[in-house]
Parts: sequence; C-alpha cells; structure tokens
Amino acid sequence: MKKYLGILVMALATVLTASAVLAEEATPVKGIFLNDARMIPVQSGGRIKPFDEFARETILSFTGMRSFGKFEPSEMILSMMVNPQMWAQTPIILVGNEDVRKELLLDPKQKYFSPSELMKSNVFLQYADSISSGGQQVTSTGVNPVTAGKDPRVEEMKRVVGRVSQFQALISGKLWMVTPPKDKNPQTAWIPLSEGMTEATPQSTAVYAMLKSYLDQDLDGFKTNAAAARKSIEEATPQFESVSTSLKLETFYNQLRPFLQAMIFYLLAGLFWLFASKGRFPRLMAKFFTFVAIAMHVTGFGIRCYVAGRPPVTNMYESIIWVSLGVVAFSLILYAKGRQTVLLCTSSFLAGLALFAGDSAPMIMDPTIRPLVPVLRSNYWLTIHVLTITLSYGAFMLAMGISNVSLFFFHKKARPHTSAEATSISQRIASLNQLSYRALMFGTVLLAAGTILGGVWADYSWGRFWGWDPKEVWALIALLAYMAVLHGRYAGWVGTFAFPLWTVICFSTVVMAWYGVNFVLGVGLHSYGFSSGGQTFVASFLLLQLAYCLWIAFEHKKARSTA
Repeated sequence: MKKYLGILVMALATVLTASAVLAEEATPVKGIFLNDARMIPVQSGGRIKPFDEFARETILSFTGMRSFGKFEPSEMILSMMVNPQMWAQTPIILVGNEDVRKELLLDPKQKYFSPSELMKSNVFLQYADSISSGGQQVTSTGVNPVTAGKDPRVEEMKRVVGRVSQFQALISGKLWMVTPPKDKNPQTAWIPLSEGMTEATPQSTAVYAMLKSYLDQDLDGFKTNAAAARKSIEEATPQFESVSTSLKLETFYNQLRPFLQAMIFYLLAGLFWLFASKGRFPRLMAKFFTFVAIAMHVTGFGIRCYVAGRPPVTNMYESIIWVSLGVVAFSLILYAKGRQTVLLCTSSFLAGLALFAGDSAPMIMDPTIRPLVPVLRSNYWLTIHVLTITLSYGAFMLAMGISNVSLFFFHKKARPHTSAEATSISQRIASLNQLSYRALMFGTVLLAAGTILGGVWADYSWGRFWGWDPKEVWALIALLAYMAVLHGRYAGWVGTFAFPLWTVICFSTVVMAWYGVNFVLGVGLHSYGFSSGGQTFVASFLLLQLAYCLWIAFEHKKARSTA
C-alpha cells in the first residue's frame, strides 16, 4: 500500500506547479481522426483491450461515467497526458459520499473535485496516509468486490484515494502499458510508457510521437503517428491474431452502444404496442421497433460474449442484460401461441427499463468486461447453473409485469360499469392470469433446475452440495414461494384476485436473491458478485409495488363488500 502513498507524494509536485498555472478549459481538437488511436492494443485489467476501452474504463474510474463532458473518451485520455497541469485543476474526481465530502472539508453539494484541490487538502493526505499505513487495499474502481461489514464512508475514501493515485499514474505514463514483452509470452506484463523515457522502445517512441502531434494539434501528423503506433504495437503483441477480431469488435461495440439503442427501441415498441389495437400503423411500428430492439440486444450480447470469451456470469450488469433478453424471449414464446399483444407490450417496457437501470448506474453495475475470477474459470456446471437460475428471473419478471396489468384491471372492475363491461373485464383478467401462470411455470422449472445445478457446482468447488449460504437460502425461499403460489392456484386456495397479487409480491424474493444478497447482505461464498449501491432505488421500487398491491386490494375488498 505504500506505493499509493508514494504516488500521491509524487503528485504534489505536479499539483503545486499546476496551482501556479491559470486554469483553462480543456476542449477537444476539431477534426481529429481517432480511429487508429482507438484501436491501439493496451494491456490492462488482465487482458488485451483497445485503447478506446482502456480510456472508457479509466474515465469511469475517475468520474463514475463512461464519458465526460464534450470529449470522446480516447481523446480525453490523450488530452490528460499532454495537458496534465490543466486537467489537475479540472473537477473530474468523483467524491460520491456526502459524509466523505464533509470529512474532507469540501463543498457537500458538489460531487466533482479537481486532483489539485484534493491534493492540497491536509485532511485528504492524512486519510491517504492512514489507509496506506493500515495495510488496507486502496481501490480505484467504483465497484468493490468485498464490502461486507465495512463502513461505506471508508470504502468511498479508499476509492477517492485510488482515483487520485490513478490520475497521477496516468499522467506520468505508468498506467498505459504500451510495450509488449520481448519474449512474446502472453502472460508477461507489458512495459509502461513511463519507462520509455529512460529506455526507449519502438512502441514508446511511436506513442510519444502521437502524443506530440496531438499536443501540437497537427491533424495530419496525428493521423500518421497514430497509425504507426497502432502498427508497431500490433506487430509486437504476442499472438495478436487471436485478439485482433475481438479488438475490432470491442471498439465497434463501444461506438454502437447496442444496449442503449435496444433500450430506446424497446420503450418505443412498448408505447406503440399500447395502441396496437387502434389501427394497422401503430401495430406495424410496434413490430418494427420490437425487431430492431431485439436485433440490437442480441448483437450486443453476442459481441460481449465473444470479446469476453465466456457467457455473462460475473456481475449484476451482465445478468441484467441476460435477464432482460430472457423476458423478451419468454414473451415471444407465449405470444406465438396466443397472439396477445399485452405480452410484447409488457416485455418491451420491462426490458427497456431493465437496460435503462443497467446503463444509468455504471458505478453500481460495472459495465466493463473483466476476466473471470479463479473460482469461475473452467467450470461447466457453474456456467450452466448461473445462466439457468438467472433466466428464471426473466420468466418471473414477465409474470410480475403481466400480474401488475391484471391488478390494474381489478382496479377498473371496481369502478362503476355495465354488466357487459364487467364480463369483458373478467375475461381479460382470466386471460392475463393464464399468461402469468405459464410464465411462472417456466420460471419455477428453471429456478429448481438452477438451484440443483448450483448444488452440483458447490459439491465440485467446495466439497458439499448444500451449506445454507445466503445465496442458496434465498434461491430456495424464492423457489418455495412460487411453488406455493402455483400449488395454491391448482388446489383452489389462491383465487382469481390473490393469484396476481401474490405473483407480484413473490417477485420481492427474486429481488432479494438476485440483488439483496450481493448488494445488501454482502456475505457468503458468492463474494465474486458482491458490490454496493442502489439500495434507495430498489427499496423504492419494492415499496411502490407494495403500495400498489395494497391499494388494489383495498379497492377490491371495498367493491366486493358493496356488491
């Protein structure tokens, strides 16, 4: 941990120099050609990735967002490296916890601060020293793998120290690994750009030439030097042919942002499906937007799996992508049989909102592609277990959405209406309940299978089939809850109104198994999925759902008592 303190001490020189320079606003260079710069291979985070992805991850670490201001991510990193004094005075370091801002004697209403402002704070330096001397890990990313039993303020302080340290590592050239190993061993660490100052390599020389042309705003020179740097590093990269396609696809993926596109088209599709019965045009538009949304969703999912070399089994962001795709898939299966547009309307809104949640909070749900932790590698049963059990969440989410619609019709039924309208509403409710029932059957079978497969993996990894781990317990609770609803409906114990009501309420067990264990409890053997944040949003969702259910139940009971 002393290396972090050392970096911070070294940063003091830069900060003191920067404080004497009049702050200017950094602006992008107009007309600059970044295609080759984006494609430069970089070793970072345990894998080879394009410079474009390296830039986005670095900016995410600093700011909590994948892009910042008017800058394209790759250009922002280049600008930081050639204008370190300017950026040292630019508020780019996120301090997300208000209590931490108060402890550092910063403006509690402000979220972003400049590295210079933080480094001139004696309180900040004291915290950095205490973290270093205490032997605690200083993290620079926004997502902590282990948060169990720790004070959120301490964790945020570690992240802030890490962000400032990472900024200094970037502008000093220590963060950017540019020179592949001479032994051509893919496992050997690359040499950082900073070492090119003392022992030049063809790759560091080419990168320095690119940076100089950017500083001089020489557009033609930058284009030529960026292409030369890319070529030099590609030729020296061990087994470059094996990563060449993934580098291109990952850059394309970042520029396309397929899940953002899918989110927009899903929400548009949902709006048009609402009016699909009004005429041919809204129905055609709904089908078109649904098709485009699914195409974008599948494209993004496929590219991500190819680049990562694995299915989505590591974190909440990846599971949201998979679960939202499952919602749409189950709705299409049920739609193929009954042609009921409520399925596609509901699934479009659910998938769009799920992707919105994943895209809007990158500090909580880390979108970066990371190598698997050792416990997840080369384990067939774990992959099948995670995919199966999370796919069941998609079926349960669809059932929850349809049941909410069913409860809305109970609200309509409680209003004054004719006997013909009452009959029509009752038929509609029965149809919706049948759709929810089918979705629950999909989900329950998959959840049961996933839980059993989880036991197989646990026996393989930990030497026991079942150990009452919180993740195991809440998966079992969710399974038993839904089985109770299904058996109650079959036996006649759960009536026409109680069925959608309990289907909605039971989804809270899925939320706990999916989100709560990792983000709230943060204990157990499934530590590779632990993180923090989002509790307010999730709690608000659950409270709104509960309030909605209680409101409809009150109206239903009142209507029955006056009938």
